[in-house]
Amino acid sequence: MESPYLIGQEGRGLSPVLWQNFPVDHIFGPEKMAYGVGLMDDFNGFGPCGAISTASAWFVSNGIAYLGYIDSDAGVMATPGINVTVPSTTPSVDANGPGAIILTPDNDDNDSVSIMAGGGLMTPFNPIYTAAKDLIFETRFKISSIAGGSDTFIGLGGTGACANNGCRADDSGVLASNNFLGFTLLATGTSSLTFTYQRVGGTEATHTGMHTLVADTYLKAGFRFHQDTKMCSVWIDGTKVHAVTAAEVAATPWPTLWMNFLAEVKYQSTAQGLSIDWWAAAQLI
Repeated sequence: MESPYLIGQEGRGLSPVLWQNFPVDHIFGPEKMAYGVGLMDDFNGFGPCGAISTASAWFVSNGIAYLGYIDSDAGVMATPGINVTVPSTTPSVDANGPGAIILTPDNDDNDSVSIMAGGGLMTPFNPIYTAAKDLIFETRFKISSIAGGSDTFIGLGGTGACANNGCRADDSGVLASNNFLGFTLLATGTSSLTFTYQRVGGTEATHTGMHTLVADTYLKAGFRFHQDTKMCSVWIDGTKVHAVTAAEVAATPWPTLWMNFLAEVKYQSTAQGLSIDWWAAAQLI
């Protein structure tokens, strides 16, 4: 029987070819401890739990705890849910499906909003070249405008990434000295999606031209670290578009620590909203 998680290459669900030969039903089901680690969230249960400070708050969705952080001159986030919101439009209008969240920074230079699974502390996924088993990440998202104005990241990040300058330093456009593996759109006026990665003490590596984004239009983006070949394939809407070679994976700045889901939008000149329909990450043991 076909897995309920795998719903066509361009449908809302996981992309079948990307997740091929992976025990999807087991790793996201009750037997997952025997197969590996799997986290998936469609944000249908998303909501704020409480404020930590004027800059940070707890959120929860489908059993996953999130740390939310806002860097703003206005000191927003004392009331959770202002900059991390649920769309007000209906699914039929916004194509969100049953659930989605939107990250929107305030509109001063270097204002940012970020959210990280595991409460910003639990990091169960790793692509460590010498030890990692197969690892897959995929997400469905859209950006309200691709004309430039905000720096956006979505993917996996290391502990401490959901903080002030934890993902990107002010006015730098480059990832901080931490572990990251995912996708970026920078505030440079380009519509090209970049696959990027970083490690502590490294210099960010970028693989450009993964996809030409269209404003306010959903896409699925993912990657898979292959244990057997030690390479990482990059996927857009269920189609393989790029491969990071084993030699590149073996070298700096390929990540060397553990990570979890992370998304951030950082204002430079125009506020852009990052809508996230769902994300999923899984790794064999």
